[in-house]
Amino acid sequence: MSMTLYVILSLSDVPNTNALNNLAKQLNTPVYYVENVELKEHTGFLPVKLKTEDSGVETYMSPYSEFTDYFPNFDSSVYQKPVVITFRWGGDMNEMVIALNSAYLLGYEKQSAVFEPQSGIFLTNAQVKEGAEAVLGNGI
Repeated sequence: MSMTLYVILSLSDVPNTNALNNLAKQLNTPVYYVENVELKEHTGFLPVKLKTEDSGVETYMSPYSEFTDYFPNFDSSVYQKPVVITFRWGGDMNEMVIALNSAYLLGYEKQSAVFEPQSGIFLTNAQVKEGAEAVLGNGI
């Protein structure tokens, strides 16, 4: 089963993987991204180490305008040039942990919104972090 997580943020807040790695290290988050990848330009599988294991997650960036029907009641006016970062994974729990940690890092000290379509709810960044820690704490 394929699962998805969406992060809405301003285009200017989309980092590259070097910035994500620096933030992950600062926050003691167990992910390490392949270096020098511009998320603004990347499409497809993004290699990531979870702790010491090779893994990754499908990662895509799209203009928010492609999602207006999907988020009909969402107020995107607080974002400059809003975009949606999509994380997609199959049944691999490591990929889920990477997606959750990635969403957490993208929203850390930035204006962002995380939408979990399986439940149909928006999550706070604190909830995203708690979810990542809970899944990781269950033996991943």
